[in-house]
Amino acid sequence: MRQFDELNQTEQADVVDREMVSLLETITEGAIRFNDGLNGDDLQARIDTAQARAEEMRTPWFAHECILDTCREDIEALARGSLQDCLFASPDEPRVVIV
Repeated sequence: MRQFDELNQTEQADVVDREMVSLLETITEGAIRFNDGLNGDDLQARIDTAQARAEEMRTPWFAHECILDTCREDIEALARGSLQDCLFASPDEPRVVIV
């Protein structure tokens, strides 16, 4: 097993992209919200504005892209942070499937 820092750049980029997609899905479903007051930033306000913009354009399926337009660095930092404690299988290790 390898930690995030032990992955090569391509592997890191791949897992970060997948984690960002997962995080964006969670955000757009409303399952996670950020407290701007406690965090001392305006991330949730920017997310709300981006989602409202997608709704106004009658393209709610573009909410992910609208959020990334204004919050990409924040979302990527959150994704990278959550991956720091993960373990990843090495290519030579067998895959474990739990049913």
